[in-house]
Amino acid sequence: MENHSFGEIVGKRQAQYINNRFIPAGKLFTNYWAITHPSLPNYLAMTSGTTSGCRTDTCHTNNLKTDNVFHQLATSGGSWAAYQQSMPSECIQHDSGRYVIRHNPPPYYRNLMLSACRHHDVPYPSPLPSTLSDFTFVTPNACNDMHDCGVRTGDRWLRDHVPAFIAADAIVVITFDEGSSSNRIMTAAVGPGITAGTRTHTKYTHYGLLAAIEMHFGLRRLHQAGTLRPLPL
Repeated sequence: MENHSFGEIVGKRQAQYINNRFIPAGKLFTNYWAITHPSLPNYLAMTSGTTSGCRTDTCHTNNLKTDNVFHQLATSGGSWAAYQQSMPSECIQHDSGRYVIRHNPPPYYRNLMLSACRHHDVPYPSPLPSTLSDFTFVTPNACNDMHDCGVRTGDRWLRDHVPAFIAADAIVVITFDEGSSSNRIMTAAVGPGITAGTRTHTKYTHYGLLAAIEMHFGLRRLHQAGTLRPLPL
């Protein structure tokens, strides 16, 4: 999700699904922080463990040589998918309507271009496939991720789409790319092995989320993910 600090989401009536359904069903990370501003460097951080020197939303696609969790999975025998709502076709490298490229990390990595990206970075499917990939990265469009539209709109999108992933026995993590005033952001996880109704006040970041994903799949922890505390997923 996009551009809302912790206090704009947790406990707010506009986010009824997040607060009344999702958080009570799993673990809330109350001290979770984005890495920087603006959006794109955070998407790179949570998928590669580094911003690769990208400081803006206009860094070039097919340009970053750094390894990333998508490539790690592919080369270790795992599977991945990136579902991008409102993307008109596979691995589009430019904005199109409500789809914005800066919220879609795979096209920025050279080792995914073009074949892997075209096969796995796809428009959000409806319904979901009967079998999910090992790792699925989901980005709602620029309205439903709360960037251009309100919290209530994004919360309703989550209400309509997240239960299908939970029903498929996935561990589902909802997080935000960055905050607004504060970069402390809402992050919570629901799924097998996660105790419902729990909270942790330990400090975590996007690098810790990547570390947890890599540990879950037995992958090497990349860059800053190798030095910071992994989320307990």
